[in-house]
Amino acid sequence: MAYLCLGTVVKFSAPFSVDRAARDFFQGIQDIAAGWVIRGWAIFGDWRILTVMLILASLFLSRGIKRDFLLFFLLALGGGGALGQLSKVMVGRLRPGDPRFGFPSGHTLAAMVTVIGLLYFAYRSGLLRRPLGVAGSAAGGVFIVLGVGISRMYTDSHWLTDVIGGILLGGAAATGTVLALERRSAVKAQGLHVALDAQPSTLPPNPKP
Repeated sequence: MAYLCLGTVVKFSAPFSVDRAARDFFQGIQDIAAGWVIRGWAIFGDWRILTVMLILASLFLSRGIKRDFLLFFLLALGGGGALGQLSKVMVGRLRPGDPRFGFPSGHTLAAMVTVIGLLYFAYRSGLLRRPLGVAGSAAGGVFIVLGVGISRMYTDSHWLTDVIGGILLGGAAATGTVLALERRSAVKAQGLHVALDAQPSTLPPNPKP
């Protein structure tokens, strides 16, 4: 809902003052020493690189989790990316330094989906259980996503609200896919339980005394 509201406002508005202020800020720090790091950080939102990384990561997962892992990223990254491209055309907002459509930021969307997916499967597989580990991993994920958004603004590829839109749509796509997978697992478990209950007992009857 927040994404739809933001997209509607963006469609019928010029870039906001906060967009222009963010652009002016990043244009004013182009010569900082860490500029190459900021530019390169966008790699964590590059669809091609993420696809290769996720396929390699799936090789180390158990068979049951691997299926859901690949299904998650197929639906969340593929579906979210398709919605993002559709939104670019429907909203029609141009990038600050580029004549292409820019809302939402696809790199930020991809980074958001990937971080949520990795956290979900790390928890589901038992790698993340302790609260401190969950909190630390979540903080690291936030750092990565915000870094991608900053990188896209630093290179004048997106407005601030494009980045916010990518975060919102990526979060919605990932969360919706997680809920669908959880629902699928619950239905499957319930069906298995019913099937086991319906099987006749194979134990011999107790002999009468």
